[in-house]
Amino acid sequence: MEPFYGKDKPLPEALRIVFLGDSITDDGTYIAFLDAYFRRHAPASSIELISLGVSSETASGLSEPFHPFPRPCVHDRLARALAETQPDWVVVCYGMNDGIYHPLSEERFRAYRDGLLRLLGQIRQAGAKAIAMTPPPFDPASLPDGAKRLLPEGLPESAYSYETPFADYERVLKRYADWVLSLGDEAADATVSIHEELLAHIAAERAADPAYLSGDGIHPFAPGHAVMAQSLLRTLFGVEPERARAFAASMDGSAYFELVLQRHRLMSAAWKEHVGHTNPNKAEGALPLAEARVEAQALEARIRELAADSSASSTL
Repeated sequence: MEPFYGKDKPLPEALRIVFLGDSITDDGTYIAFLDAYFRRHAPASSIELISLGVSSETASGLSEPFHPFPRPCVHDRLARALAETQPDWVVVCYGMNDGIYHPLSEERFRAYRDGLLRLLGQIRQAGAKAIAMTPPPFDPASLPDGAKRLLPEGLPESAYSYETPFADYERVLKRYADWVLSLGDEAADATVSIHEELLAHIAAERAADPAYLSGDGIHPFAPGHAVMAQSLLRTLFGVEPERARAFAASMDGSAYFELVLQRHRLMSAAWKEHVGHTNPNKAEGALPLAEARVEAQALEARIRELAADSSASSTL
């Protein structure tokens, strides 16, 4: 697909993008990378990024038997999320939890497909562009005590969970990712591959250091989130890969990025609780939305000052 924006397609004056997903989106570092990029390189455009990621959530409605609580399902909150945020675009990232860490099953795969298609359809019905990201990969080499926790195929269904995942769960996620990328215009306005990009990143890092840890096997660390942000920038906004990589590298240890991330998480927690969800755990430190907006505004002056310190171009 052609990017929505780029050198020959300038950004609009305002754009509101909502992100739905599981704990990887709940962490939101990849969204903060996007926010930091646009603040620095496109200050004339008002691009608002709202993360509504909820830990443990699925699009399929499935949950493993011994999960501490029934996994939340995005469909339980979708109508309110769309009504409250009024987005121009919605980016969704599901799949990691949807296979519920079991071997591949056509029944579970069908539940994922049906749930994601229903999600994308409802986003479009609300008048927003529907953008599907692939699930990220499962990295068993980074799983703490992986040798003790990983299970072979063929065990009773009740044996598998996020605590004791199927050893080749990556094969399940690869199938899910390939299906997402096969979606045509009739189902999604765009698809974004993060699965293969993250696998390539992990392979390159592990070639240099065989002990490299990409995260905890399920959740990528910040470098993985940077790769996700680069995929979104390239696919949706036409940002050259080298430029996106250079920007992500410049954010390592940056006081500017830390402030952007702080503001992002403040507003994400407030929005998530404002919309509501069925995860029994409340977002840590979440303020009412009105109070969060006041605190976020207090961070703005310093963020703008640090963004303006850069000599980077203000165009994509």
